Amino acid sequence: MNYDTCSYEIIRPEKNEKHIIMSLTFLFVLEDSITVDVLENSYTLGEGDVIMINPGVEYSYREVGEAIVGCALFSMKMIQNVMKGKSVVFYCNSEADKSRSYEDLRTIFYHMTEELLYGGRQSDCRVDSSLYLLLDTLIENYQTENLNKAQGNPDNDIRMQQMMQYIIANLDQEVNLTDLADSMYVSASTLSRIFKKNTGIYFADYVTRLRLQQSLFLLATTDQNMTQIALSCGFTNSTSFNRAFRKEMNMSPSQYREAHKDDAKKEKEEKEIIDNQIREKLEKNAAIHGRHEKPSELVFDLDTNPGEDYVKIWNKIINIGSINDLTRANTQYHVQRLHEKLHFEMARIWNLFSTRLMITDGTGRQPCNFNMVDIALDFLVNSHIKVFISLGRKPDMASMASGEIYNVNDYIYFASRRAWEQAVTDFINHVVDRYGLNEVSGWCFELSYIPILDDETSSLWEKDPFSIGEAYEFFHKAVKRKIPGAMVGGIGGVVDQDWEMLLDFYLDLARRGEHPDFVSFLLFPYETPRGNDEAIYGRRVSKNPDTEISQVKKMRELMDQTDIGESKLFITEWNISISNRNYVNDSCFRAAYIASRAEKLMEHVDALSIMCASDWISNYMDSTGLLNGSIGLITKDSIMKPAYYSLAFMNTLGDKLLSRGDHYICTKTDNGSIRVLLFNDSWFSAEYFLRTEDVGLTEMKKSLYSRGSVLNMSLSIKHLKGNDKWYIKKRILNRNHGSILDEWEKFQYETRLTRNDVKYLESICVPKLTLESTPVDEGDRSITIEASLEPHELCLVHIFPAE
Repeated sequence: MNYDTCSYEIIRPEKNEKHIIMSLTFLFVLEDSITVDVLENSYTLGEGDVIMINPGVEYSYREVGEAIVGCALFSMKMIQNVMKGKSVVFYCNSEADKSRSYEDLRTIFYHMTEELLYGGRQSDCRVDSSLYLLLDTLIENYQTENLNKAQGNPDNDIRMQQMMQYIIANLDQEVNLTDLADSMYVSASTLSRIFKKNTGIYFADYVTRLRLQQSLFLLATTDQNMTQIALSCGFTNSTSFNRAFRKEMNMSPSQYREAHKDDAKKEKEEKEIIDNQIREKLEKNAAIHGRHEKPSELVFDLDTNPGEDYVKIWNKIINIGSINDLTRANTQYHVQRLHEKLHFEMARIWNLFSTRLMITDGTGRQPCNFNMVDIALDFLVNSHIKVFISLGRKPDMASMASGEIYNVNDYIYFASRRAWEQAVTDFINHVVDRYGLNEVSGWCFELSYIPILDDETSSLWEKDPFSIGEAYEFFHKAVKRKIPGAMVGGIGGVVDQDWEMLLDFYLDLARRGEHPDFVSFLLFPYETPRGNDEAIYGRRVSKNPDTEISQVKKMRELMDQTDIGESKLFITEWNISISNRNYVNDSCFRAAYIASRAEKLMEHVDALSIMCASDWISNYMDSTGLLNGSIGLITKDSIMKPAYYSLAFMNTLGDKLLSRGDHYICTKTDNGSIRVLLFNDSWFSAEYFLRTEDVGLTEMKKSLYSRGSVLNMSLSIKHLKGNDKWYIKKRILNRNHGSILDEWEKFQYETRLTRNDVKYLESICVPKLTLESTPVDEGDRSITIEASLEPHELCLVHIFPAE
């Protein structure tokens, strides 16, 4: 590096490799984690962590794994020039300092990495501009004088930084401890004692070491003669330089140069190989590539593109909750309201054998009492909603990503397998008798396996050994015997985690000649756990935004391997998070996520069921706020959340698909109008990956997802038929229009709201609506529409002719 400038490179650190660099050094972890030893301190840095190391301070890597690290260097001369000689001291350590998010630095590092590896520019101007932006951010936000009190940095640490700056800045000149002590208003003996305590060596010896360190760089990379190098490094002449060099290196400077004359060439070749490996490794890193400029121009020609049938997968099934939840008026009201708006076909409910429903005592000695169940089923049948009932065991109330589940132990413990089978048979007979064969033939019956429960608590009965295969065999035959037209399937599970169990289960079905009408899976954007026994709650959100696509492809692979490829694939539980205490669930980020993933998954699955209809599913003692981070589409106070509007926008799309892409779905209706959904989604930032998913209101103010960029799009529809005048209607969902979370923030998240307050919030939490007319271009009868979307914004565009 030129010692008067700055640089950025991406490296694979080597274990126990020691460094003393003359520049201000920033290490930013791009992949995996590292442990860095700095003087007497040790720091373990995960992905997205950044640490600053002062010039001349020795550091080494103790644990490196498969880590990839970005390394930014700033010479002290450059910093002094920028600051016009003013002394500055920085503090930057995201591992030790938890009082701030460091997202401003992360954003710069990710952008700089993308430019360096994938920019394809003829010059380094963009990388250099990012370096200057990084330095500006440091100067404005990370000076020690602003952070000293908050971080508790002792005065000695500040003095050490000032001494290092003085040494580096004057390395090519005379360095005098007495002059430095006078400028700092302390005695030379005090400074000497501080220095020896922090470095382990005396001041003069340290200066000599740094000068020799700089000479190694000049000997290996330049053609300067010994006198030039000696003077550049602060030695009075070549003789003193030669003497000091021999003492430290056991060879002369000339011998060192000769021994390392080919190093530069070898290092360049090795660096090219490593750079290619790093480039390939970081290819799918969402934190880096989430900042691509979005495609902007779309052209649809109605003469050449009549469209294809557009099957909507997200309004087939909606998750309601336990049957007990559906006996309550508040849940029924929300289900009815959502059915009127979203027109979903089926309502998925579970926990038939809940103690709260008082069906049986589990012994099998008395007839089952389905009175409470009838309340829920009567409501669905009377509302013309088909029933999707899931048998098995499932948490009945609020769950958190950490694994805490409130009130899960409400399942009836059947005394034996026979008692369970009798209760299942009684239920099937009951619904046929009560609702008629024609009605229940349109229902779905699922036996679900819940991976968050261990073997003991997932058992459906006691005493006899439990087998999900035997349970399903009986369940499938019992339903089909009485209701041959109903759909029967299962068994839930997570494809990555439960692959072996699911493979054995479906192979066993194939051997018996039993083919399920549908295969059900859970789908959440989590990474594959490293241990086979790790539950879904131990997972972290994947850094790959396309992880759901990968999971669905594995589902199809499993179905093909087990000869059930003809069965329908239902995603029965889908969301951005399993947590019911994550305020991301209430945000526009989730709305954009839903639109984006639904677009990507539409050709891969037959049904995509969002979790969940209402926030009442997770009502508990801690549910005191207007919002509580629950997975519902509608709040307990009946305010529609951004996730609801995302589904509502998609439901208004036409029946003919013209085109779709990363940020749009374009359709045509039967009457010739055009409906286009635009969405500007991004993915989580590094900070989100480093924490649990139970995100509170205070954490929502931090940068938990990448800021993304404004999406500018131009839509051209050619060869429109009929009228020369058309209307363009837009519905816009963003943080200013339709976001209850952002409106509640204006109330300072107050929990003591009046009914009028809630009604007011309900009335304003709707998407923005605009309408304009435009003439058709006479040449190709086209209309062009310009749209600009902020990150996490959705825009539904309706283009229709004037009467």
